[in-house]
Formats: sequence, C-alpha cells, structure tokens
Amino acid sequence: MKLNLKIKTKILLFFNICLVIVFCSLCLFINYVMKPQAIKDTAFTISQINESKANEVDAWVNKKALEFRLISAIPAFSSMDVREITPLIDRFTNLYMKNGEVMETFTYIGKNGFCWINSEATENLMDDEDYRLAYASDREFVIGLPKLNQNFREVLLFYYPVLGYGNEKEALICSAVPAVDLKGIVNTDHIYNGKTWVMNRKHEIISTNKDYFYQKYMDEDSLKQVDTRSVINSVMVDAVNAGGETCMLFISPVSHYDDWLVCSMVNYRELSRQTDELIQGYLILFLLLLVVTGLLGLCLTYLVLKPVKNLQSCMNQVERGNLRAYYDTRESRDEIYELGLSYNKMLDRIAELIDRIYKEQEAKRKAETAVMQAQIKPHFLYNTLDNLKWMAKEQGADEVAGAITSLSTFFRIFLSNGKEMITIAEEFKHTKAYLDIQALRYKNKLSYEMELDESIRQCPTLKIMIQPMVENAIYHGIKPKDGAGHIRIAGRRNGEFIEFIICDDGIGMSEEVLEKLNERLKNLDASEHFGMVNTLTRLRAVYGEDASLTVSSAISEGTTVTVRFTASEG
Repeated sequence: MKLNLKIKTKILLFFNICLVIVFCSLCLFINYVMKPQAIKDTAFTISQINESKANEVDAWVNKKALEFRLISAIPAFSSMDVREITPLIDRFTNLYMKNGEVMETFTYIGKNGFCWINSEATENLMDDEDYRLAYASDREFVIGLPKLNQNFREVLLFYYPVLGYGNEKEALICSAVPAVDLKGIVNTDHIYNGKTWVMNRKHEIISTNKDYFYQKYMDEDSLKQVDTRSVINSVMVDAVNAGGETCMLFISPVSHYDDWLVCSMVNYRELSRQTDELIQGYLILFLLLLVVTGLLGLCLTYLVLKPVKNLQSCMNQVERGNLRAYYDTRESRDEIYELGLSYNKMLDRIAELIDRIYKEQEAKRKAETAVMQAQIKPHFLYNTLDNLKWMAKEQGADEVAGAITSLSTFFRIFLSNGKEMITIAEEFKHTKAYLDIQALRYKNKLSYEMELDESIRQCPTLKIMIQPMVENAIYHGIKPKDGAGHIRIAGRRNGEFIEFIICDDGIGMSEEVLEKLNERLKNLDASEHFGMVNTLTRLRAVYGEDASLTVSSAISEGTTVTVRFTASEG
C-alpha cells in the first residue's frame, strides 16, 4: 500500500500512532482489568457500610425493646389494675420528655382491645391490624408501619406484650415513637450518591415517604421483584431504578427484628466512578501529549528535512534548466550529505554528456542536407537514437540510456511507417514510453500505473489517443500540485465500446472551468485545449458520432478523462 504523504506527515503520523496505541492499551487495561476489580471492591465497601447501618438500626430497635422489656416486668402492668396503670403511663411519658425524647403517646392495651392513652383518653383497638398482629405474632415485639398522628407527625407504633401466668400475652404496652429517630439513622448519609432506606419483607417502606420513593428512586413493581424472603445475611442484587438505569441493591437484615431490612441502592456508574475519572484524566493527559509530540515532531522533521528540502530545491532548479545548481555539502555530514555528493557528481556527468552530445549533434547538423532537414527518414532517426543509447551506456549513464530507449520507442510507434491505425497494445506501449521519459524528468514527483484487458490488446485503434490526455494530466494537474502525483491509465471493453480512462490526482479544476472545457469539446472549439479537441475530432472522423471524450474533475481531487469508441476486431 502506497501512502502519498510527505515525510513530515509520515513522521508525525508515526509518533501519534505510537501514542494512540499506548493510550488505548492503557485504557483497555483499566477498563477490562482494573475497572471490574474496582467495582468489586467498591461494592464490598458499600455492603460493609450498609451492614453498619443495619447494625445501627438494630441497636436502636434493641434499645427500645430493652426499655419495654423492663417496663413490662413492672407488677402494676401484669396485675391489669387500671388505677395503678394510669399513673405509670403519665410517669413514663414525663420521664421520656425529661430525657429529651419526644414520645407522642405511651399506652396500655388490654386483651379486649381497650386502650389507655396517657391518663386522659382511652380507645378501642380491637379492629386495628397491628394490634391483632402483636397478639398473633411469635416475635418478642411488633413494630407497626409508619402512621400520621393528629398533629400530622409520622410515628412508629412499638408493641410489647405483657405476659401473665403461663407466659401468655395478657396485654400490650405500646408507644408511638417518632419516625424521625429512624430516619436520622438511615437518611443522614447518601452512600456513593445512592439512597438508603428501611423496609419490611413485604416490600413496605418504613423510613421514607413511599410515594416519593417510588417516583424518585424505584417504582413499586421493580421493588416487589426483589426476593426479600430468602435474605439471611447481607446480599447484593441487580435492580433497575425509577429512571430505568441499572443499579446494585445492597440488603442487610436487622438482627433483633428480622422483618426489617436495611437497603442501599447505588447506580453502577457510581461503582465505576473512580476508574472512569482515571480514564478521563488519562484522556486529558493524552491530548496534552499529542500537542507535545506534535511540537517535538515538527522540530525533528525540520532538522531531518532541512537538508532534504535543500537538495529538492537544487533539483527543481535543474528541472528548470539550471545545470549549475549544486548541493552545498558544507551544511551537514549525514546520509543526505552522501546523497548530495552523488547528486553533484551526476550533474557534472550530465553536463559532460550534454556537452559531448551537443558537439556531436552540431557536427551532424552541419553535414545535413536541405533534403534531410525537410524530411526525417525513420530509419536514420532510429539508428541515431540507438547510437545515442549505446554511447550513454558506454559512458555509464544508464538513466540517460533508458530515457533514449523510451524516446526511441515513442517515435517508432509515433511514426509507425505512416500507418494511422495501431493495436491498443502498441498505443499503451507508446504511452508508457512517454511516461517513462516524463518520470525521469519529474523524478519522485510522478508515478503511474497501467491496466489493459487482455481481450482488447490486439484490437485496432487510432494512434496517439492517450498521450495527449496524459500530457494534460502532467502539466495541468500534477506539475502545479504540492507533492507527488499519480496517473492511472486503464483500457477495457464496455459492451460494444472500448474505453480508455486516464485518471490523475492533481489539483483538479473548478466547476466553472470544467463546464467551459466540456462546452469547447461539444463544439469542437480548438482555440484552447487543442490536444483534447484534436483527439475527439479524429475519433469522430473514424468512429462517427458514437465516439466521445468526457471529462470529470473536482478541486484538489484530480481529473478523469474517458475516451470511448466503437470496438472492432483486428
């Protein structure tokens, strides 16, 4: 594969590709090795934090249980004597208030559902679900779901049984504990920007407003898909939050009240935030390195290419006819210095050969007769070129000999013993000879490729059909272009037609110029672009109006010329 790029561009491209390979390898390592381990470690940390929260909730529940365990052992409660119970209710209520704890109510509930609230009110709780659960449950105590009291404050009803003879539940002690205490434990910190809450195994929310929770964090259906019945120890499960994002759910049971679970939900992007930020940091570093390597690359290419450009400048002067444009070998002693010495020697040799050839040709011209000036005999031309070729070979100028060989081939096919029609293979050979001569002149600036279908090699064609198009491509497309140019010539059969396609990657032409050119071709206006118009005129004179010559082009993209005529067998 050929890269038609300048050396400076290739060097910068090489440095940048190396940098990209290193950066991509590092990012792949972070993403596929470090990131999974970081997610695993972060998940373990969150699980420990969630378990710690569960222990705090458990301590809070156990403290309440211990208080009511001591209160239930007071003989006045087990005696069921209302006269002794009501003073105790007021006493405990005042005691809690003195200790700075706000307790909404402290009540005593008989087995018949009759409830003493403080010392001033009673209520029948026979139909209350929590009341029935407290008597029916095998647990030591029961904590009800959050409720709003008359003051619109959220409370948790804490039921503890009073045991009679035979350890049977004879009554219940119940207090309305403000839910703010529990919320203060689980809602104070947002673990990795997640959400922590308490719920029971029936997926009922305890520590936050359920409507707000379903709307902002996780909808009810998604929550109910979480298997809570099998949770014995701390677990991690995948879930989907209210925004449809994948997240991880951390669940830890509360030891002293196994119906409660402490849950924390964290989005997956939070689990990988550290490695993602690391990759972002590397990306910024990569961009900075790109700038630095770009500047270093420019400095390097300047140092490397300066002598090359000097040598190129000398060659350009030679191209314009200045055979005294020698390379200054005093600047450096590197590989370009060696190349410059060879170049200077070549100039001396070319000047010597040109001077010798000039003297020989001058002698020949003096010996020419008027008839020889009017008519060039083909065999004399071929013999002269052949002599020049061998003379150049004897002098060691193989490159000049090659050019003379190409020139001989060019004229041999050009004259063709007066024939107007030649084979397509000969036409391509003629064009190749012309290109070899031009390639010698333009050195590395010009390259070409030729493709010819075997099926049409021996088909006849008008001679000198392709060379004028190639000449236009060189002088109007590639020569004005910065850098090297390439010409591609193809010959193929297309149905009943034969097509010659000449493409170059030169400077191209604007739509306005292209439109004027096609208009001149249409009208066979030879005032400009004589080569193209002349070729089309000859085509139509032999092949009729079906013959065509079309041009397509675009600025900076090149030009394509297609010559099309009717196929005929030789």
